Amino acid sequence: MNQLLEKLSQWFADEQEILNDLAHDVATSDTIEDMVTAKQAYTIQETKVDAIQEAIRFVEFEKEENEQN
Repeated sequence: MNQLLEKLSQWFADEQEILNDLAHDVATSDTIEDMVTAKQAYTIQETKVDAIQEAIRFVEFEKEENEQN
């Protein structure tokens, strides 16, 4: 479980960095079209980051359950 948590945490950190870069792209867009495109990419990336975060929570919960039993 610990290895899985480590891998998920690293994946989360990598994907969060991409999300931060996309947020910067949204904020610094030169045109409305560029902003809309960047915002769409940001939304997709945000969904991915949220899913990884939920996976981490699930693994942490399962780990706690296993340790209690």
